[in-house]
Amino acid sequence: MNITKDDLAILEQALQSALANSTDYQEISMYEQVLEKFHQQHKARADGFRYDYDDSNI
Repeated sequence: MNITKDDLAILEQALQSALANSTDYQEISMYEQVLEKFHQQHKARADGFRYDYDDSNI
Protein backbone atom coordinates (compact mmCIF):
# COMPACT_ATOMS: atom_id res chain seq x y z
CA MET A 1 0.00 0.00 0.00
CA ASN A 2 1.39 3.37 -0.99
CA ILE A 3 0.57 6.14 1.45
CA THR A 4 1.45 9.65 0.35
CA LYS A 5 2.35 12.59 2.56
CA ASP A 6 -1.12 13.99 1.88
CA ASP A 7 -2.69 10.71 3.04
CA LEU A 8 -0.64 10.85 6.23
CA ALA A 9 -1.71 14.44 6.87
CA ILE A 10 -5.37 13.46 6.47
CA LEU A 11 -4.95 10.49 8.79
CA GLU A 12 -3.21 12.62 11.40
CA GLN A 13 -5.95 15.24 11.20
CA ALA A 14 -8.64 12.56 11.56
CA LEU A 15 -6.90 11.15 14.64
CA GLN A 16 -6.64 14.60 16.20
CA SER A 17 -10.32 15.22 15.53
CA ALA A 18 -11.30 11.85 17.01
CA LEU A 19 -9.09 12.55 20.02
CA ALA A 20 -10.74 15.91 20.60
CA ASN A 21 -14.24 14.43 20.38
CA SER A 22 -13.80 11.27 22.44
CA THR A 23 -14.65 10.76 26.08
CA ASP A 24 -13.46 7.15 26.31
CA TYR A 25 -10.09 7.09 28.09
CA GLN A 26 -8.94 3.87 26.43
CA GLU A 27 -9.80 5.25 23.00
CA ILE A 28 -8.01 8.53 23.78
CA SER A 29 -4.92 6.59 24.85
CA MET A 30 -4.88 4.64 21.59
CA TYR A 31 -5.22 7.83 19.51
CA GLU A 32 -2.42 9.49 21.47
CA GLN A 33 -0.12 6.52 20.91
CA VAL A 34 -0.68 6.58 17.15
CA LEU A 35 -0.22 10.36 17.01
CA GLU A 36 3.07 9.99 18.89
CA LYS A 37 4.23 7.54 16.22
CA PHE A 38 3.33 10.12 13.55
CA HIS A 39 5.37 12.78 15.36
CA GLN A 40 8.36 10.47 15.88
CA GLN A 41 8.37 9.54 12.22
CA HIS A 42 8.12 13.19 11.20
CA LYS A 43 11.13 14.05 13.40
CA ALA A 44 13.13 11.21 11.86
CA ARG A 45 12.45 12.51 8.36
CA ALA A 46 13.14 16.12 9.29
CA ASP A 47 16.75 15.57 10.38
CA GLY A 48 17.78 14.31 6.95
CA PHE A 49 19.42 11.17 8.30
CA ARG A 50 18.19 7.65 8.41
CA TYR A 51 19.70 5.23 10.89
CA ASP A 52 19.36 1.69 9.58
CA TYR A 53 22.25 -0.31 10.87
CA ASP A 54 22.95 -3.97 10.29
CA ASP A 55 24.62 -5.16 13.47
CA SER A 56 24.62 -8.79 12.43
CA ASN A 57 28.35 -8.65 11.58
CA ILE A 58 29.43 -7.56 15.05
